[in-house]
Amino acid sequence: MNAEIKFDEILKDTSKLIKLAELGEWDKLISLEKKRELAIKSLFSNQPDIDESVLHDGLQYILQKNKILMQYSHSQRDSLHLEMSKAGHAHKAINQYLAT
Repeated sequence: MNAEIKFDEILKDTSKLIKLAELGEWDKLISLEKKRELAIKSLFSNQPDIDESVLHDGLQYILQKNKILMQYSHSQRDSLHLEMSKAGHAHKAINQYLAT
């Protein structure tokens, strides 16, 4: 597979990651991110034979979407923290009830 096709697949995977985050499909997102990471490492293990402007635009796209993915993951982390906090309060209330 030539470098341009590999790079195009990385860009497509980047778009898919955003869609998975929007859908809350975190397990699939993590799996795809691992695949994309390996593809990026493989592509850039040597200087890829890709037009410089195409490479520049694609990397800018990836960086932009990675920032969005970070925002989604931080939001998800905050939601999980809130849910765990609520569960902890419920657990304490149950224990107090059972202790009386």
